[in-house]
Amino acid sequence: MRVGLTEKRYLVLNVLDKLGIATVDQIMRLTSFNKSTIYYALKEFEKKDLIKKFKSMQQAVYLITKLGSEVIGDLNFGFSKDERNPNFAIFRHSMLINESVIFYKDQFAERAKFEMERELIAQIISQGSQRREQIVNLPDFVIETEDTRQAVEVELTRKRAAKITKKLVNYKKFIIEGQYTHLIYLYQSLAIRRLVAKCAADVGIEVTFGNLDEMLRGNVYV
Repeated sequence: MRVGLTEKRYLVLNVLDKLGIATVDQIMRLTSFNKSTIYYALKEFEKKDLIKKFKSMQQAVYLITKLGSEVIGDLNFGFSKDERNPNFAIFRHSMLINESVIFYKDQFAERAKFEMERELIAQIISQGSQRREQIVNLPDFVIETEDTRQAVEVELTRKRAAKITKKLVNYKKFIIEGQYTHLIYLYQSLAIRRLVAKCAADVGIEVTFGNLDEMLRGNVYV
């Protein structure tokens, strides 16, 4: 449903729907539209309650609302159930996911497409097998090329070994079934990398690691 939206504004809203949350700069780098085009689009969306604006780290951040997602018509749910602003941990995790997608998009150019966790959730819901609140252990995003489908986890906080192991067992199953070909873990803390590597060795799954500090050097969210 594109009622009342120009093609450019539809594309801006569509990017925000896929990400769930983003800054003007992130949308600009994912669409190649100039800042003023995005700014005026977001201003219109905010007036129509298609998005919600809040400030964090002295910058404007935008969330898709349920109404905004329904205008696109693919996912049909907002960034958060009650449309409250996220806490800082969720905000920063979301920003680093977006920055990682942009990093890989620049690396792959036109050779890859990306699926966000929100899109994966919508696919599962559409199959009628699970409700949204029942869905767990999805990657933060997926990179798909002609030959590969890589699940990517952005892991910022240390978790219990049992929880990591359970997640890796699921990924091993998905890789065997052909749902994914590779698993990538992006991290900041060496302690997290060591824990994931140990659990992966125990499970018998190969994991590729990426250091967020090196990938996103100088980025405000790192």
